[in-house]
Amino acid sequence: MPALERAAIEIADLLRATLVLLGIALLVGCGSSGNGPAAASVPPVIAAKADVIITFDGAQHACVVALYSEPQGSTIPCSELVAFLRDQLRLPSGSIYDTRTGAKVDDSEVRKTMAGLEDAGYRFIGGH
Repeated sequence: MPALERAAIEIADLLRATLVLLGIALLVGCGSSGNGPAAASVPPVIAAKADVIITFDGAQHACVVALYSEPQGSTIPCSELVAFLRDQLRLPSGSIYDTRTGAKVDDSEVRKTMAGLEDAGYRFIGGH
């Protein structure tokens, strides 16, 4: 077999092997969708920082509300939170909030308050 013909066959074999390896690498890289976390398990972070921080204070049965830029906040009843954000802080619907919890927080009050915030159009920063 002439040298030129042998070289052409070797190049063709090399290209085939390269394509096979590339195909395998692509399939392995994609992986199974069942291997990763569930899409709904952790909501994505919607912003780098929240407009307002809400701390649930279980000892006082209240919410401490502070704009992101404020070192201290206002203590109010959690039931008045949405009205306070809208009327006092002038935060429009769609503003982003984050939460903190103090000691002995009532989980049902936290859920109820966050549901009220969502109903009013405020968005939880998520992912924390």
